Amino acid sequence: MGKHEIRMRRQRLTTRGTDRFKNYGAVLKQHEEEKRMKKIVRVFVFFLLIALVIILIMMVNRWEKKAGKGSGKVQKEVRIRNLEIRT
Repeated sequence: MGKHEIRMRRQRLTTRGTDRFKNYGAVLKQHEEEKRMKKIVRVFVFFLLIALVIILIMMVNRWEKKAGKGSGKVQKEVRIRNLEIRT
């Protein structure tokens, strides 16, 4: 037997080893609650990130519209006609 197997058998036989399993129901309940909280936090952060991205996109669109209106008044379209040169 290896060191690990001897240690595992010793823990099974001592009272300290069996004490770990007496409280199994409470430990399992706490684990489920922690799992649930982690899932809730993960979903909340996900929705928060999506909302942040949407707000950033809206801000950029408004900024582009404002920039487009201001530059439209200053800049004028210049058309150049094609001139044919005959020689």
